[in-house]
Amino acid sequence: MPDDTRQDDSGTATASTARTAHYGASGKPAYPRRLLAGVALSVLAGLGLLLFLVGINIVLSAFGGVLLAVLLRAAVNGVEALTGLPDRGAFAIVLLLTLVVIGGSAWVLAPQIAEQADAIIQELPAALTFVEERLQTYDWAEQALAPFQRVVETLPQRMGAAFSTTVEWLSYALVVLFIGLFGASNPKLYTEGMVGLTPRAYRTRMREMLAAIGYTLRWFLIGQFLAMVTIGASVMAILWLFDIPLALVLGLIVGLLGFIPYLGPLLGAVPVALIALTQGVWPLIYVMLAYTIVQLLEGYVLMPIIQHQTVYLPPALTIFIQVLLGAVVGILGFILATPLAAVGLVLARFYRADVLGDPDVEPTRGV
Repeated sequence: MPDDTRQDDSGTATASTARTAHYGASGKPAYPRRLLAGVALSVLAGLGLLLFLVGINIVLSAFGGVLLAVLLRAAVNGVEALTGLPDRGAFAIVLLLTLVVIGGSAWVLAPQIAEQADAIIQELPAALTFVEERLQTYDWAEQALAPFQRVVETLPQRMGAAFSTTVEWLSYALVVLFIGLFGASNPKLYTEGMVGLTPRAYRTRMREMLAAIGYTLRWFLIGQFLAMVTIGASVMAILWLFDIPLALVLGLIVGLLGFIPYLGPLLGAVPVALIALTQGVWPLIYVMLAYTIVQLLEGYVLMPIIQHQTVYLPPALTIFIQVLLGAVVGILGFILATPLAAVGLVLARFYRADVLGDPDVEPTRGV
């Protein structure tokens, strides 16, 4: 008799559980609600994807603002460590020093940069024409000259198109500036906001992942900044040594392109080679030989030291992502491809450790 009672109780409990699973706690069927929830999430995901694709440049600009915030935050932490000032005081000092450096540099160098930039805009078509005339003496040069000829013919239109997009790029710059400033002034507000969107059981790990991403981006930016300054100053000194004109603006161009690993130095070599060629064949050979040596020292001495402190980016993967984002998104994707790849590798490391349970994953720096 007791056994029958237990069986009936068990059967009653099982039936009750089944009804709850089917109808839910409210007594209404749960399946339609789950279906509606799934449809709503799908619609929201589709709208989010559409918004992402339409505003991809704004999204990338926001990521650029995150990079600026990380860089400013690294400077703030350095000032705090050196002076013992509170966070707000250190942030104010960093902003003041940044404004002084930018304003002073603009005051001293802006006239020379503007003059040389105008000169290089005038010189490049002449340099391309000079190259074309030199190569026309060779039979094989007709096909090789086609790209140069197209560039020469379309250069005025390209300059006009570039001028017409100035407003668009200014809007991107404003997004980068404001996100960078607000993100650097109070990073905890935004990181904890992201942590708050995750389940409680995963919040500690989410904080660790955000810390690892911040660490990686911080060292990536510091490394790229050092590389850019080193390359730009070295190229400027080389051009000055060989008495090549427009050394200041060419060094600035090569330094800025140094933010783009591997492909940036190749792009920077083009205007340097063209301007050097206007001075003769031997100056071109000397300048490009020195340029190659500087780039090799940067790639095989400086960057390995920097990459020891941050995530290692495989060259083939980096170039692939640069070309892919450049083709799909445009110049903004090309510029930001490398830091995006660094973030992706950090996320992949956490995925291997937490989802796949890979015991061979190296400990994540910054955690």
